[in-house]
Amino acid sequence: MKELLKKEIALQWRQGFWLVYFVVSALYIIVLFNVPRENRMMVSLIMILTDTTMLGVLFIGALVLLEKQQLVIHSLFVTPLEPSRYIWSKTLSLSLIAIVMSILVYLPVWKFSAYTMLLLVTITFTAGTFAMLGLGLAAGVDTINQYFGIQMLVSMLFCLPVVPYLLLDQHPAFLFLPYIASLDIMLGVIEPLPAWRMITDLLFITGWGYLAFRYALRRVNNKLVYN
Repeated sequence: MKELLKKEIALQWRQGFWLVYFVVSALYIIVLFNVPRENRMMVSLIMILTDTTMLGVLFIGALVLLEKQQLVIHSLFVTPLEPSRYIWSKTLSLSLIAIVMSILVYLPVWKFSAYTMLLLVTITFTAGTFAMLGLGLAAGVDTINQYFGIQMLVSMLFCLPVVPYLLLDQHPAFLFLPYIASLDIMLGVIEPLPAWRMITDLLFITGWGYLAFRYALRRVNNKLVYN
């Protein structure tokens, strides 16, 4: 698994994914320093949640489709490579990029505390969940246009509950929905959350991560391994 992860990171480096993340991070940092100081924290959190955790969905689709077009998929699964390791190597490597970018974007408003570690854990799980979701979607399509169309529709369905959640003063009834628990923890940087709510958020985030993994595993088995 360790060697597979190293190869995945090296591939993403060669494909320019890290460069894209660093350029985007630099642009975000420039924007943050031009935002009034009292608004920087909120803007930073919005950037982290909407872009750093979501870019992995776009990249993982490109990676899987590239492997399918180059027939790398067939050679991979001829070897003893387990589908779960294939999923984890891509998920962990893209989550690592998301963490690095998030830290860079968070630096202008950095206030290190125990909650900062919770924030990084949330970013990791959220980025990983969306990466696995993207992998599952990419396994069943043949072109990048098909992937983007499906991915945009699914992302809209996941993000729509954000509107009533914010309009109704972050009501806990929305926490079970995907993406909302992550947003709840991130907003806790501005307004501290009670312990029960943080635990509830983490349980939902973990649950959605598990469901995303099971979905990705089923799709990889059905569409890539045994297709």
